[in-house]
Formats: sequence, C-alpha cells, structure tokens
Amino acid sequence: MTILIDTGVLYADHDRDASRHDAASNALKRVYDGEFGQPIVSDYIYDETVTLTRRRSRSVAPAKQIGDKLRGVEPYPKAYEMIRVSTAVFADAVSIFEQYDDQTLSFTDVTSVALCRRHNITSILSFDDDFDGVVSRTDPETL
Repeated sequence: MTILIDTGVLYADHDRDASRHDAASNALKRVYDGEFGQPIVSDYIYDETVTLTRRRSRSVAPAKQIGDKLRGVEPYPKAYEMIRVSTAVFADAVSIFEQYDDQTLSFTDVTSVALCRRHNITSILSFDDDFDGVVSRTDPETL
C-alpha cells in the first residue's frame, strides 16, 4: 500500500494559518503512523509545494523548510519516497491531460495520476475532488 501526497495537503499542514491546516495535519499524522503505507511525493509536487510556499509566504525560509522536510534533511526524518517524472510518465501525463479535458486537473495533477497508474500507487491524499473518477483519492477532511 502506498499513498501520494498532493501539494494542497503538504502546504496546508505547513501553514498553520491555512483554512485546512487541521484536516491536513490530522491526515498526515495518520500517514506518518503508517496507516496508508509508504508516503510518496513526486519531483513535480515538490516543485509545486516549494513554489506555492514561497509565493504565499513571500519568503525563502518557509519554502526551504518545507523542501527540507520533503527531502528528509536534518532535523526532519526521511518520511517520503521521492519519485521522479520520467519520460514515459511525462508522455502518459500528456495523454491523460488531453483525455480528461473536462476536468480542471493541472499538469502536475495529471503527472500524479500517471505516477499512480505506472507505479501502482493506491491513492492520492488530496483536497482536490478533480481526481475523483480518474484515480483513487483519500480526502483529508473525511479522515
């Protein structure tokens, strides 16, 4: 069992003022306790999370902190497996993006779908219901 952690959950957990902070933190506590298997982030999710944190905080320090946490840099434990979007996954993502043109999935989102399919990832932990009907989603607000 494995679970891919989406940007919105990572950001909401990191930003104590985020409206969904409590839901994200409670869900990630269960993830860290091993309830959903190995937590995974992709290089695209890493990019999106660090960029979003930098933009919203208007500071490098919080962006560096969340990046360190995702990579397991001291003082943070290595909790996440980081997988990279390969050429094959990128090609899959382009096809998925074009196939689900009625959804509002970002390109990073479709890379997540492609990774789930190619790496047999069980679910995506995400607030984003655009994943519904495309890939299995675990909603942090229902945990």
